[in-house]
Amino acid sequence: MSTINGDDPPPPPYSFVGSSRLSPVPSVCPSSPPSYHHGPSFRPGGVSQPLPISSARPGAPANPVPPRQRQQTAYHRQNIHQIGPENCVPHQSQEEFQLRQDDLVIPVMGLAGSGRSPFISLLADGQGVPIARSAKGCTNDIVGYPYQVDRNTRVILVHTPSFNKASSGNVIALSSIANFLCLIYSNNIRMAGLIYLHDITASRMDGAALRKLHMFKKLCGPSGLSNVIMVTTMWGKLGTYHEGATHEKQLRDRYWRNILNHGGMMMRHNGSRQSAEEIVKVLLRKQQPIVLDIQREMVVNRLQLGYTAAGRALYAEIREERQHHTAELAELRLELDEALRRKDFEYGQMLREMKSQLHQKLRLVEESRGVLRADLQRLKGEVRHQQEAGKKQKQKKYFGRTALGIGVGTILGLTTGVFI
Repeated sequence: MSTINGDDPPPPPYSFVGSSRLSPVPSVCPSSPPSYHHGPSFRPGGVSQPLPISSARPGAPANPVPPRQRQQTAYHRQNIHQIGPENCVPHQSQEEFQLRQDDLVIPVMGLAGSGRSPFISLLADGQGVPIARSAKGCTNDIVGYPYQVDRNTRVILVHTPSFNKASSGNVIALSSIANFLCLIYSNNIRMAGLIYLHDITASRMDGAALRKLHMFKKLCGPSGLSNVIMVTTMWGKLGTYHEGATHEKQLRDRYWRNILNHGGMMMRHNGSRQSAEEIVKVLLRKQQPIVLDIQREMVVNRLQLGYTAAGRALYAEIREERQHHTAELAELRLELDEALRRKDFEYGQMLREMKSQLHQKLRLVEESRGVLRADLQRLKGEVRHQQEAGKKQKQKKYFGRTALGIGVGTILGLTTGVFI
């Protein structure tokens, strides 16, 4: 792996403000969001158990700034849904500490290998522990790391599951992230913003990376993008500085242009603690209330994950992947028939193994598809039930009875054209 040449200077500190049109800070604080119920099918309604909130203020004399130490402290954890036990790892300690009302949460997101763990480790006061866990302790756990910025400010850096090329894993990751964001929103825990890391050494933005970026933008929504910092990492692994600067310009002018136009920012991380601190402080200086589209959709509007903008984007990706695998399988069957006709049994055996692998991929895709559509039939049944109830009420009114009309137009609007 190449490193920076001795003649090339290290990348200078860099911050690019994409747009001066930041979202205005409201003069009146928004009302408390409704409680959020999460479960295997993300069904609307219900009241979740609140996260433990401490009333202690970090600036009080009785609560001095804790020294930096490796002692592990843990969040309250709540189980969230997953499909399967891929990439499972052992659970960490099950100790707990209180999530305070005045904590500021910063999720750290990005593709696998973008440097989320090294970034967080530069600032964390101790080891991280799961805030919310997937079943069987998979790597889709949401892990929080406390970072005491100063006497009055404690930030919780949140290590989120990464998105990868397999759609089945992405459904689990998106489910975990969405549930966590909705839980902190419904418990009035503030987010300072989001950090999205990108490996600057990546030669190009392939289709998978573009789809994940699209899903991230849908998760945030236009208003949420003003509190996003797009951070380029791995500058020390470049062959030349010019190579990174060229790719950075491409990101700024093409792939991240929409985010920057909505008030997002673009910064470099050179791998140092000072660089990581500056990125976090930029978010803290904004002091803007932030509500993401995924939070508004699932908590306020009571939508299931599959009906949110991010869920629909992921579903489109799954559908495309399914069509691709189905076409591959059809071609493989033709090749297998031809090999058997020629009595090429060795080649035929290899094709059978490839066919088995494709069937496995299709099975995972179908499972992912099923998660996002789990309650589609149930919702359609509810719509039909309310339609029938509305007709009965109208009939009663004609007979001189008093009844309340039941409107289903809103529900029909939510269910029309979502899945194809």
